[in-house]
Amino acid sequence: MDLSVIPTAVTNLQAAENSPRITVAIPCFNEAAAIGTVIAQFRTALPGAEIVVFDNNSTDGTSNVAREQGVRVEIVAEQGKGHVVRAAFALLGDRDVVLLVDGDGTYPAEAAPLLVASVLDEAADMVVGGRRPEVGAGAMSPVRGLGNLLIGSAFRLLIGKGTGDLLSGYRAFSPMFLRTVSLRSEGFEIETELAIEAVTRKLRTLEVSVPYRPRIAGTVSKLRAFHDGRRILKTIIVQGLRRDPARVILVYCAGISSFLYVGWVLDRFWNFPWIEVLWLVLLVLGFVSLTVATARVHRKPRGAPRQPERVNQ
Repeated sequence: MDLSVIPTAVTNLQAAENSPRITVAIPCFNEAAAIGTVIAQFRTALPGAEIVVFDNNSTDGTSNVAREQGVRVEIVAEQGKGHVVRAAFALLGDRDVVLLVDGDGTYPAEAAPLLVASVLDEAADMVVGGRRPEVGAGAMSPVRGLGNLLIGSAFRLLIGKGTGDLLSGYRAFSPMFLRTVSLRSEGFEIETELAIEAVTRKLRTLEVSVPYRPRIAGTVSKLRAFHDGRRILKTIIVQGLRRDPARVILVYCAGISSFLYVGWVLDRFWNFPWIEVLWLVLLVLGFVSLTVATARVHRKPRGAPRQPERVNQ
C-alpha cells in the first residue's frame, strides 16, 4: 500500500460540525519511551480525534508522559492486553470509530486515515492493518513470524477464513462491531478472539497492508512467544469446539491419518511394526479427548463477560 496516496479528506472530518466521533485507543504497559511520540504522530494523522491511553499498571511513568501531552488516561487494574481492550470497548462503545493501536511506535500513524475511512464508508465493521515488516529493520523475529504462520493455519483449519494477519494490534472498529462482540480474553489472545467473533457473527472485515516498524528505542516487547502462543492456540481450539466440534475432530483425524501414511512409508523401508498400534492409540485417545472437551465446552454456559476494572485518574 502506498500511504502517500491516502486521501487527506478524512483527516479533516472532525473540523466540521456534527462530524463523526473518532477515538484512538492506545493500550500501554511500560511504554514511557514511546508514548509521547505515538501520541504526536496520531494527532498529526487524525487532527481533532480523541486520544485515550489505557495504562495497564505501568511503572515507568507512561501515564505521566501521556497526561503531559494533554490526553485522557484510563488505568486498567487487571493485568493483560485482553483486559485493556475489553475496557476500551466498554468505555468507547458510543463512538463512530475506535482505532486501536499499540503504544510502542511499530504501526504507521499515516495509515490511520485509511483505516478510519474504511469504517466511516461502511466498507467494513473491522479494518485490520496487516503487518508488512520493513525489510532489514528486524521489526519481527523469525520465531514470531513462524508462530504467526502456524496460528493462521490453525485458525483457517478450525475456525474458517479470517484476515491474513490475525495478531495485528492495529485495527479500526465500527459501532456495530463494538456493540455486537462478547469478549473474554485476558492476554494477547485478544486479537485472535476479535477475529473469531468477526467470523462467528458474520461481521464484515477488511485488511489493509501497512508497514511494521521496529519498536521505539527504550521499549521492550511484552509478548512471550511460547507462553502466549500456547494461549492463542488454546483459544482457537476451544472456540473451534464451541462453533463446530465435528470440524475439529475431522481435522484431528486427518492429521493422524497423515501420520499413519508417513509411518506406512517408513515401515516399508525400515520396518516399524509399532506404527499401526501407535496410530490407533493416538486416534482413539484424541477422539475421546476431543469428545469430552466438546461436552465440557458446551455444558459450561458462556454468560455475560465480566467487565475489567478501570481506575479513573
